[in-house]
Amino acid sequence: MVFLAALFFTQWWDFALPSLGRSEYQAVFLANGQTYFGRYYDRIGSYAKIEDVYYLQQTAAANPDQAPDTKLVRRGKELHAPAPRMLVPKSAILFVEDLSAASPIAQFMKQDQP
Repeated sequence: MVFLAALFFTQWWDFALPSLGRSEYQAVFLANGQTYFGRYYDRIGSYAKIEDVYYLQQTAAANPDQAPDTKLVRRGKELHAPAPRMLVPKSAILFVEDLSAASPIAQFMKQDQP
């Protein structure tokens, strides 16, 4: 019974640490070179949570002399249809930056909310 209560409690409460004075959206830079954008939550434990996750996707241009096309993709539209949140090991995070309200990425994410 205690085990079931503990399991329910840990699934209901996210163990996110409060973060005052932060922007609505953050950029999360990982050690593997990938960057995710969304709402970053520092959680108790070894994982951080990112909600409403977006990432940059580059496709090669038709002409090799041109720069690749880059677009911002909302996570969840992939073939395997992942959840709109993700847990990232804190050891994989290099740093986190707040996005200003004037950021084109933040403006796009705010406009793109379902």
